Amino acid sequence: MKFRCERDSLIHVVTAAGRATSPRMPSSVAHGGLRVSCEGNRLQVIGTDLDLTVRVTAEAIGITDGVAVVPSRLLADIVRALEPGAVTVETTDDSVEISAARSRFNLRTYPPEEYPPLAEPGSPTLHLPAESLFGGLRQVVRAASTDDARPLLTGVLITWEEGRLRLVATDSYRLALCDVSADEGSAGMPQILVPARALLELQRLLSSSALDGGEAASGRIGLTIDDHDITFTLGGVEITTRLLDGTYPDYRQLIPPSYPNALHVGKDSILDALRRVRLLVKDNTTAVRLSMRPGGVDLTVVSHEVGDASETVDADFTGEDLTVAFNPTYLIDGIDAIRDDEVILQTVDSTKPATVRAAEGSDFQYLLMPVRVS
Repeated sequence: MKFRCERDSLIHVVTAAGRATSPRMPSSVAHGGLRVSCEGNRLQVIGTDLDLTVRVTAEAIGITDGVAVVPSRLLADIVRALEPGAVTVETTDDSVEISAARSRFNLRTYPPEEYPPLAEPGSPTLHLPAESLFGGLRQVVRAASTDDARPLLTGVLITWEEGRLRLVATDSYRLALCDVSADEGSAGMPQILVPARALLELQRLLSSSALDGGEAASGRIGLTIDDHDITFTLGGVEITTRLLDGTYPDYRQLIPPSYPNALHVGKDSILDALRRVRLLVKDNTTAVRLSMRPGGVDLTVVSHEVGDASETVDADFTGEDLTVAFNPTYLIDGIDAIRDDEVILQTVDSTKPATVRAAEGSDFQYLLMPVRVS
């Protein structure tokens, strides 16, 4: 195999695919490599850890067709270190040469036959507005659990609800729920549970595409759903992940039917204040107290080892005066996810879940359990 490609394009390809590889893969070192193939002027790079697979296709100047399995991290580091311009990649039986300008690297490769066989995903059966999905992922994925001991909570529930696509994630301390625009054809899609790790990669891809003026700004993303996996397709990138199997918790029963108290406050004002008082938080056991009253809210953090901090933020409050405590990081996450300039914090009392949402619109809700403090 031999091909020539611009360095910046090659960086994108090997970096995107390389995020799916794992150096801890069992059974074969080849599983920790990237499968690089060239056919004509079509370059394809695949990375996988058998749970997550990323395929990236790009244009290259193909000289000789072929395939090789190359160490993932080393290849990415080398390509990023090269000078801008054309990069030539050429393989022999057990090595690959990477050259650009006056630089030349020769790496040992893995036997292609040891790379795990991967089924090609079918054509997308559903399409979603990429911008809408990106916004929903940004708001929801942050609430998924990272604890592998509770595998169902490491996923994001995707389901069709009342003419829209609903994304739900929870780690049992907070819950994020967002409804996003979707085609009418999405009404037939099954309820699925997608690993948050894969959606983080999709979110990263959509963000990169938007920054580059690519398809995330106005395009559509394709979904191919099979019995055990799902593939997201955007441009020349395909992200395939295994679906989680199990029954997701009934999140609806966690949402209080009504809230007697509501704090209406500027997003930036409350975020800045929370980030300042959080400077004294040294572990997850230290909470921030919000004392809500007409005209404002008083924020207090007390750390017996460090000291204390307090700040007052102007706000509109309706209901009975109330003091409630939260994990400051979780509260900041919820407020930061709001896309409007004004947010509303709705509460029942100091022990029941509170909800953070935008002052206008109900597409996104963020439920947060209070922290009991003495």
